[in-house]
Amino acid sequence: TTLFFARELAQHTRLTVITNSLPIAGCIGESGNRVFMIGGEYRPDSTQNVGTLALEQITRFNAEHAVITIGALNEDGAMDFSIEEAEVARAMIAQARQLTVIADSSKLERRGLFKVFPLERIDRLVIDRQPGPQLLAALEKAGVEVHLV
Repeated sequence: TTLFFARELAQHTRLTVITNSLPIAGCIGESGNRVFMIGGEYRPDSTQNVGTLALEQITRFNAEHAVITIGALNEDGAMDFSIEEAEVARAMIAQARQLTVIADSSKLERRGLFKVFPLERIDRLVIDRQPGPQLLAALEKAGVEVHLV
């Protein structure tokens, strides 16, 4: 999901992007934008860097926006199925002023093993179908802008 977003973002210039994803770094960097690649342990299954080194590097940045995807989203908040990916997401969010979550509708009304953040932390949610009434009410109460694409 985030790689599709990165392909669209790469059409813009004069961006600075911080990522732990090798494909996203390549996509954004090929279009002439500035890219900072977070190091750490490379996970080929997700093509991402995770772990203590990644977490330490993330604290050195101050970002305007964090754009992430999640494994699950329900009234309790955003969750993931990988503890390492959840830790990286939490660290990135802590260093950003605004948070955009992009996800396909298969993530809605599901539970994950690791809590990442509450709904109130989300500024905008970009999704491919309207959430169910219970989740939509919780998102509205949390002040989340919901964008259907």
